[in-house]
Amino acid sequence: MALTLDDLEMITARVSDTTQIPDVDVLKSACASVWVGSGLAKISAAYGAALTEQYTGYPSHVMSALDFCQKPFLRSLPVLVSLKGRHEDAVDVAKSVARRSSGNAILITGEPEGPAALVLKDGSLTSSIVTASFPERDQRFVNCGSIFMLSALVYQVIRQSLGMDVIGNIDESKLTKAFFKAGEGAYMIAQGIISIEDWQNRQLIILGQGLGSDLMLSWQSVFAEAGIVTPIFLDIKDYTHGDHLAAARSNNVIFLVIQHPSIENICHIFASRFSTRFPVMVIPLESNGPVRFWENLFYCCNTADALTKALGYHGKRPPKDPIIHGWREWGKLE
Repeated sequence: MALTLDDLEMITARVSDTTQIPDVDVLKSACASVWVGSGLAKISAAYGAALTEQYTGYPSHVMSALDFCQKPFLRSLPVLVSLKGRHEDAVDVAKSVARRSSGNAILITGEPEGPAALVLKDGSLTSSIVTASFPERDQRFVNCGSIFMLSALVYQVIRQSLGMDVIGNIDESKLTKAFFKAGEGAYMIAQGIISIEDWQNRQLIILGQGLGSDLMLSWQSVFAEAGIVTPIFLDIKDYTHGDHLAAARSNNVIFLVIQHPSIENICHIFASRFSTRFPVMVIPLESNGPVRFWENLFYCCNTADALTKALGYHGKRPPKDPIIHGWREWGKLE
């Protein structure tokens, strides 16, 4: 199993931490927020956007760094999520935020003195720099530890900003139950995928709730960065309107359905029908509230680990293409 008891212990400790985070009340009063992240950090950013919208009722969206910088008149509280705040995209986002001259911003990072943090500190707006210690260096197929660290910090920011009466503590027993259930279920999902002929060359389509789901984005980001496949993710109900025609023509797809209690009936209908024509794997999430994200992430990471073993690199990161990895200077965001 990719995830270990050390992972569970670290996550539990961080989501249960009672250390007060200063200057995050601004999130509670914001009429809208945008959560900006790149690479694996966008998983945590999407978690933040989903939780904020769920518990405040105000619009909250995850955005790429490019999209944010191309919308200078956006009237939303910016929340930048970046592991170290050193990548040029994170720094460009910080500069874009600072140029907007008024309002507030939040940076969630492991580097309170990183380049992005320094840009925000030097600006004229009020910025809250939220930080936590780095986990141990992670050599797995992706940096799982960084996802856990940033996501736990995102949860703490939202919980403390909105208050315990709005979003309570994550139940440790429910988190533990989700961890072990996902470990067992992920093995079955991975074996189901591996058993499909030529599975490495098939299109993986992830279906669930919404067009920008934090649950589906986790699978897309982890699977792509782990070198497994680049999935596409779509709203399951919307997919039945006609988007399925390409799959019917190519007959070269695998469906992964992210099911949770609120859409269980829709998922059952889809799986019962499409499984007569295509391979369909269902991820049966049982958790609600903030724990659902973690249960889904446990499934995702464990499934990815098993698939990397089937591909021959055994839970480690795939070899980098020396030519592509050597390319630099991808262009400025503005």
